[in-house]
Amino acid sequence: MTLSINSVFIRPSAAQLSQTSQPLTTKTLSEDLLKTKVNINPAAIYHPINEAPAPSPETASIESMIARTQSPDYPQIAEGHKSAHQSLKLSFEEFQSALAHTDPDLAKKKFGFTIEADGSLKVLNSSSQLSASDMDRLNERLNASSELKSAASSYRDASIALVAADATWGGNFTGGYILNKENFANTIDLGALFLKKGTTPNAETLNGFFSSQLWSKGERMTHETVTQMTVGANKVDVTV
Repeated sequence: MTLSINSVFIRPSAAQLSQTSQPLTTKTLSEDLLKTKVNINPAAIYHPINEAPAPSPETASIESMIARTQSPDYPQIAEGHKSAHQSLKLSFEEFQSALAHTDPDLAKKKFGFTIEADGSLKVLNSSSQLSASDMDRLNERLNASSELKSAASSYRDASIALVAADATWGGNFTGGYILNKENFANTIDLGALFLKKGTTPNAETLNGFFSSQLWSKGERMTHETVTQMTVGANKVDVTV
């Protein structure tokens, strides 16, 4: 590509502005310009009226309770329960000994029993070895033993007192349950307490302990029942 250079210098023109005596006047826009002016304006102007509200503090309700502590009389009540257990054991052994003479076929079978709210004894077919006829005969024999009925009633009362005296949480871990005359029959198998315990842990062995039966079949306390039984209850509102 060839470049040509011209050495002639061209002076720029010096334009000058001159003043004039003609006054400045405003002119109205023509009709077309007015339409243009209107069209370039926005069709609508957004003015927010529903602004997002500022976040307000939330109030959380927290309930605190003073759980029932173990009764200071618990050691004496536990001793009473132990004594009632021993009395029931002796009464049941005497009943089994008598049953072996009157009904040897029944004495050979495993069965449990409990006590109803009205104080009557009820046979439990816990090992599924009893027929309907067997259960009728055993119910008759059980309730014919006034000594066994009395021992069972004393043990039930001692058990209810033991649970009520324990702490709701902690303690001997029985206070978190509701035990009364109405639900005792559905909770405790008295006969299972005296079955011979083997060396291998199993369901039958565990049922030989009062606390184990209570833990597996007992009625647990709810938040409402604990609140009703607690003397002091505080409720505070905390802003978070």
